[in-house]
Amino acid sequence: MPTIMIIRWLQVEVERIRSKSHDKLMNKLAAARHKAEEKRAAAEANRNNQAAKTEEQAEYIRRTGHVPSSYFTFSCCTWCS
Repeated sequence: MPTIMIIRWLQVEVERIRSKSHDKLMNKLAAARHKAEEKRAAAEANRNNQAAKTEEQAEYIRRTGHVPSSYFTFSCCTWCS
């Protein structure tokens, strides 16, 4: 009889540990998904900001017919790499 009780206790312990590990893994997965969503949102905001700046420059060029001098600020290294 005591052996059966020990086996049952071990089964309960194994299930408890398995459940705890599963919960921990699900929390990590949720955190990773949340972080990925934040990064996607930041990238989209950056893309929208860059598109707005490009549109402003294009509008300026259309309106004035001149390319702004700041348009050509770049380092030589960007062309080399």
